[in-house]
Amino acid sequence: MTVFPDRDRAEALWEEGIRYRLSRPYPFDLECEYRFHTRGVAEAAEKIAACVPGLVPERAFVFGLLHDYGKRISQSRENKFHGQEGYEQMMKLGYPEIAQICLTHTFPDKDFNPEQYSFPPEWFDWIRCRLAPMVYDDYDLLIAFCDKLFEACAMVSIEERIAAIVRRYGLSICQRDLLYHQSMKLKHYFDAKTGRDVYEILGLEK
Repeated sequence: MTVFPDRDRAEALWEEGIRYRLSRPYPFDLECEYRFHTRGVAEAAEKIAACVPGLVPERAFVFGLLHDYGKRISQSRENKFHGQEGYEQMMKLGYPEIAQICLTHTFPDKDFNPEQYSFPPEWFDWIRCRLAPMVYDDYDLLIAFCDKLFEACAMVSIEERIAAIVRRYGLSICQRDLLYHQSMKLKHYFDAKTGRDVYEILGLEK
């Protein structure tokens, strides 16, 4: 039987991941942003899940809090996709559902267009291999959506978040448009699931 961590265990794992990153031989300059982002995604997912029949708010919170667990390493310094690190560590801990979220929050469509991403081409084979057998559910889509609502230490609209991603990673117009349409598709999905504009649920001004 799969064991799923409760909120207290998730909080402990979250702190363990941060401590691990702080122990690495390079600075964790974005610790405050990481804390704000991951907790923000968790709290947003919990609020939306409470409005979607069949979803358990606490599970949504745990998924959100740990979705970026792989950022316990520096993706650029160690040349390893943070989703892979998160997936591998959560599998070792016996949490395959969270391991899946570590990947799907970046790839809400398993048949993704690689042109959307600025990752090294050699990462994609590993990613496609792991995504292939996965069956996505509303938790995968919910965390992928909430991940697009936080930038630095603020909750923002999808448009603002994508603009920041474009600046940070130098995405092309094609990459920007693919990311925007994918993100808005997720928003419309949860608007329909909740019967409300999810921005209103979150108190986010449009």
